[in-house]
Amino acid sequence: MAFPWLVWLETCESTNTWALHHADQLYGGQVIYTQAQTRGRGQYNRTWQSPKGVLTASFILPQSPAIVAPSVQAGIAVMRALRALRPAVDRHLQLKWPNDVMAQGKKLAGILCESRSPWLVVGVGLNRCVDVAAMGLPHAISLHTLLDASQEIPTDLELLGAIRSELLWCWQQQQRIALAEQQDFLRERSLTLVQGKQRWQGIGVGISDRGTLQVRLTNGEVREFSSGHVIYAP
Repeated sequence: MAFPWLVWLETCESTNTWALHHADQLYGGQVIYTQAQTRGRGQYNRTWQSPKGVLTASFILPQSPAIVAPSVQAGIAVMRALRALRPAVDRHLQLKWPNDVMAQGKKLAGILCESRSPWLVVGVGLNRCVDVAAMGLPHAISLHTLLDASQEIPTDLELLGAIRSELLWCWQQQQRIALAEQQDFLRERSLTLVQGKQRWQGIGVGISDRGTLQVRLTNGEVREFSSGHVIYAP
C-alpha cells in the first residue's frame, strides 16, 4: 500500500536535519522516516540513541502563531495517537514539560521541534520495542512492555499514521489542547529548573495555557518558565 505523505529513507543522519535541508521541497503533512538514523539529535543538541526498535521520524507542519508551545502540543498528540491505537496504555502516559512522553516514570518518547519557514519540523523518537536494559538505558521504557501479552505492538506505519493524524488535528484546532492533571508528570513534583548559570528550586504546579511551566519556588512565589532544563526528584 502506498502512502503519498511518507518519505522513506534507507538511512540518514537525522530525519530532522534531512527535513530542514529539504524544506523547500516539502509540503505540510509529509512524514520523513528511516529505520537507520545514525546521528539523531535531542534537545540542547544532545545525541539521541536510535537503536533498532526505536521509531524515528519527522512530521512536517505549517508554522502557526496560534501554537504557542509546539513541543507540548506535539507531546499531547503523541499521547493521543498511542491511546487511539492501544487504549489500555493511556493510564500510563504522562507529559514531562517541555518535550518528553513518560510512562511509569520513565521516558517513552522524545520530541524535538525545529523551524525552517514555512514549516515546523516535529521530530519524534519513540521506544517501540527496544530492550532498554540491554542498551543500558535505565531511565527509558519501551512501548511493548506496557502492552498485555495478547496485544500486538503497533507497526511503525501504524504509529506514523496515527501520530500524523493527531498532529494535523491538533494544529487545525489553532488552540492549546488541554492536558489532564494526572497526565502532567511534573505536577506536585520537586524539581530544579536550570537556565544557564541560574537555578530555581520548587514544586511543579502545572502547565499554563501559554505552554509555560509553572513552579512554586521555595519562597512561595509561583513563577512561569518558557524554557529551561528540568532536574526532578524520582
